[in-house]
Amino acid sequence: MILIKCSNGHENPAGSRFCASCGESLLGTSAGTLQNKGASAPASQAHPFELLPGTQLRNRYIILRQLGQGGFGKTYLAEDTGRFNEAVVLKELIPSLLGTGAIEKAAQLFEREAVTLHKLQHPQIPRFWELFREGKRLFLVQEWVEGETFDALLRKRVQRGECFREAEIVQLFCQLLPVLSYLHRLGVIHRDISPDNIICRERDGMPVLIDFGGVKQVALELAGVSESGSATRLGKSGYAPDEQMRLGIAAPHSDLYALAVTAVVLMTGKQPQELIDPLSMDWLWEKQLKLSPKLKGILTRMLAQQPVERFQSAEEILQLLDSKWVPPATQLSYTVSVGSKTGTHAAPAPVNNSGEGGIFSATPVPAEIPGWNWGAFLLPGFWCLTNHVWIGLIAWVDITLVTGGLPSLTVAFILGAKGNEWAWKSRRWKSVAAFKSHQRAWATAGCLIWILILLAVLLLVFGIVFLGLSAIMGWD
Repeated sequence: MILIKCSNGHENPAGSRFCASCGESLLGTSAGTLQNKGASAPASQAHPFELLPGTQLRNRYIILRQLGQGGFGKTYLAEDTGRFNEAVVLKELIPSLLGTGAIEKAAQLFEREAVTLHKLQHPQIPRFWELFREGKRLFLVQEWVEGETFDALLRKRVQRGECFREAEIVQLFCQLLPVLSYLHRLGVIHRDISPDNIICRERDGMPVLIDFGGVKQVALELAGVSESGSATRLGKSGYAPDEQMRLGIAAPHSDLYALAVTAVVLMTGKQPQELIDPLSMDWLWEKQLKLSPKLKGILTRMLAQQPVERFQSAEEILQLLDSKWVPPATQLSYTVSVGSKTGTHAAPAPVNNSGEGGIFSATPVPAEIPGWNWGAFLLPGFWCLTNHVWIGLIAWVDITLVTGGLPSLTVAFILGAKGNEWAWKSRRWKSVAAFKSHQRAWATAGCLIWILILLAVLLLVFGIVFLGLSAIMGWD
């Protein structure tokens, strides 16, 4: 006779919907749990069956496929029949070695952590939906993010002999640091930042932070207590700082440390263990990379061994990035799957190539850049200073009007026609939008200044005419 067992080990006839002994739901246990009568299976086993495609939980979530497995359980992609068949992520939160006597305690701890996850409302953090219990198993339901992890993207690049560029890392910082700032203001520390916990979202290329360490910490500590009586420290070796790995101490600077390690790994294609001296524990990444002094200084401080020497907040780093160069928010060169859902095609996103060359370089400019530049035309001698198009200094040659204004007029027309392209090539810009905003400001300033000059000339002419008439007419 073919029997099916619930999580408590009670045997039931195949096809049963509920356990006859304890009333546990048997929906989904048909996959991988059918046994011949007399087959051995420990009654205390916490996970007597696998969730295979087609398994239904809570009469709502249908398992599509398994996404991964960790120390806290398994992660599944599922379909939510209660929310228009929307794709969701189900995370199993009971460690495999957790004894049945601690199930209630586990439920309480996970519910406490779920309260924290529920209050996170950020477009670059997957939405938390609910926590539910199915027999002796706890499941957490979150929003599904379509895309690839940065770990997967890096592996693809390494196969092509490439890694992430400095501009892309600066862009990644500018997109992720606000997320960390949001979390830290709420008192939430991620504790597990690494390339495989950052997804490049397919629909817009934005990085999304996944797999918060709080839930894993609860699961690991429960497993640690049940096995050895001591809590297990959370952190990915090489990414988490020493004080987090050894002492379990986590603070905003811990996340910033892990983000810096992530950046170095993405730019070198090497794992942290390959970039650090095992004896002195000093980082060796500087020998692997040639970076701008600014980014080098930022990474060095983020990776300081002593927590007090690191940046203490994400805002400190953002202020340094914003003061000089910030690549565009939507123009990354991450490879993102496009086309069919099978991911059989890939296309690179546009790259921000501003500042890569000079006015005579063959660097192509985005289609939105070319056009007449009124700021450069009206104020060529001043406009050139902030746009780094130094040819505009020729406009000052005829400041004494010795040449009749010809150089200034000539430069004005040349910069009016070519200024946009030359400015894009000569200076690093945050984005096309930022570039256009800068040029609009110069155009507005040029118009206002020339209007004031014309008004001043008219007033001067009017004054001269008035004085002349006064002298002729004998007006006092």
